[in-house]
Amino acid sequence: MNLVNPPSLVLNGVEFDFDAGLLHGEHGEDVPLRPQSLAVLKHLVANANRVVTKEELLDAVWPGIAVTENSLSQCISEIRKAIGDEKQSLLKTVARRGYRFVPERQAPGIPHDRYPQVHGTASPDLHETKGRRTLILVSAVLAIVAAVAAFIWRPAFDTEVPTSLSIAVLPFANLSEAEEQAYLANGFADDLTTELARVPGLFVVSRNAARAYRNSGLPPAKIAKELGVRYLLEGSVRRLGDEVRINAHLVDASTVGQIWAERFEGPFSDVFKLQDQVTGQIVAALQLKLVPGKANLAVSGDTDDPEAYQAFRRAIEARRTDTPSGTVDASRYLRQALALDADFGAAAAELAWLHWDADDARRRALGVGWTEIDDELYGNLAIAAGNPSPGYYQLISELLVREHRSDEAVAALQKAIALDPSDSWTYEGLSQALIFNGRPAEGRTFLEAALRVDPGWTEWRHYQAGLAAFGQGRYEEAVAQLEQVDVRSPNPWTKFYGLHVLVAALAHLDRLPEAASALEQLRSVLSERQEGQPNLLIAQQFFVYKRQEDIVRLLDGLRKAGVSELPAGMEPESAERMNGVDIGNLMIGHELTGRQVLPDVLAYHSVIAADGSVTRTVGEEVVTGRMWVQGDSLCSAYPRKLTGCGAVFRNLSVTPGAPNDYILLSRFKRYEFSVTK
Repeated sequence: MNLVNPPSLVLNGVEFDFDAGLLHGEHGEDVPLRPQSLAVLKHLVANANRVVTKEELLDAVWPGIAVTENSLSQCISEIRKAIGDEKQSLLKTVARRGYRFVPERQAPGIPHDRYPQVHGTASPDLHETKGRRTLILVSAVLAIVAAVAAFIWRPAFDTEVPTSLSIAVLPFANLSEAEEQAYLANGFADDLTTELARVPGLFVVSRNAARAYRNSGLPPAKIAKELGVRYLLEGSVRRLGDEVRINAHLVDASTVGQIWAERFEGPFSDVFKLQDQVTGQIVAALQLKLVPGKANLAVSGDTDDPEAYQAFRRAIEARRTDTPSGTVDASRYLRQALALDADFGAAAAELAWLHWDADDARRRALGVGWTEIDDELYGNLAIAAGNPSPGYYQLISELLVREHRSDEAVAALQKAIALDPSDSWTYEGLSQALIFNGRPAEGRTFLEAALRVDPGWTEWRHYQAGLAAFGQGRYEEAVAQLEQVDVRSPNPWTKFYGLHVLVAALAHLDRLPEAASALEQLRSVLSERQEGQPNLLIAQQFFVYKRQEDIVRLLDGLRKAGVSELPAGMEPESAERMNGVDIGNLMIGHELTGRQVLPDVLAYHSVIAADGSVTRTVGEEVVTGRMWVQGDSLCSAYPRKLTGCGAVFRNLSVTPGAPNDYILLSRFKRYEFSVTK
């Protein structure tokens, strides 16, 4: 039951105003909390003194959208920090069941079952790609980037509704008789977001940020203030047979006045024309101009085939379930889309992402082996390259970073921004690429851009902020950010990366007991992932810095905290480790011949040029890549493989000059070799 005038509740000195949906500190200041976290708190308060299951919270806060428990865990962590409940005296975790809210005191005369009922909100979902066939002139692309940059790099959160040209496309309602037609309404709003983001002079908030306000019931001025925009576009989509009806209206949140409204109807085969009509009228209402060439662009999502587009949108909805069965459904729909339009770049990129994201459960559900997963990943990337979408550039950049090619990754992500300046994933990817490229200050700037188009801190963003600070030698700032990462989170990668940097930063600050504690947490994370014990070869494999000084900063901190150089039990007997200078003189520009000893015995041969380019033969496999000396390690990168580093030893068990008088030891492999040229 909703209360007409709901009371406030005091939580550890923080006032929770039900009516306004706000938290206020002891002196009346606003206590920031993301909409999703606020919705979780409202639901728990509305059900005070009883155990609320995780399933109930997920259904209440993210209705109709399947998200992982990581999203819920993050909200709980943010709530506890906001109300100072680290000891869990108010918000209690009930093991294997859910959470229970126990208020300090209930509002007078209001039993716990009369607390206000709340509307659910949607959260950012897993990676989602949209693309448009690129018909934009170079000058127009530069105009888009310049315009959006001028808006993005202002202070992230205003106190009032902005007066600038800025807009959020809120989720469109699905009025179709079939609930499963929701993919069409979601896709329509997402594609409008992408199109409007390409209009010079107009800032558009990301689709993920806007999606959080689905069915929120909040007044327009409050939504606009939280998103940092002036205009809100709302609407609905209804499909009856082959007919589509779209209603849309544009609200100026600064005056709460409707400045434009229209209804569009037509056959589903004209869905792209309807989208372009909506875009054109919005742009006209805001007195802007379309990008040159866009007025004649009758395509959507990199295809002009409505059935292919429909299959693509169904795949996106299936991907949102974040389940193995959803992965199988998405794969089927994406293949349907590509069968209908072989040049559908966004569909090919999404299919590549699907295989990149596959864990063992999803691999088994797809019924393929790991070799087939890689083949699908790179095969679909090759298709997507012919008609690239933002999703293509995002994935290729991640692979380039891992291959120690961050210069190329930065260039790829800049192209993604030109295609869709509203996508926060691109800014986050560019932030990481720049940090590994040796430009941490620029990386932090693009993290701020991500926060601008999609407000709200996530654990990954705290990690990125910590990594940027660490790269600038600001260790206190790095620790403050990295300690925001919840080590109890089910997401392993944020913990994996964040704890490495946290251990090193604490060691650099001589806070060795805290570094030892963080190292124990890192051991636990690696154990869960069956990665063995922490060692410097793991760090060098995943922290793919371009500059020597950056990786040395990380390794020195880890070494100071007690992290071992090599995997446990792997150091060879009767061997002397070589330093970086000697490794370079021995191997770069030379030819090596020997054998791989672990995990299998195979013939080994490498030809290394003076510039580090290498052709390596192990057994019958021949690959070309690059080798370089990093500190006292030898590192290499090959296409379709992660960067890897190893230690080089003189083999003291053989006579100098005899065969196999050197040993190369990586994380999982051991080679014995001699220099033959």
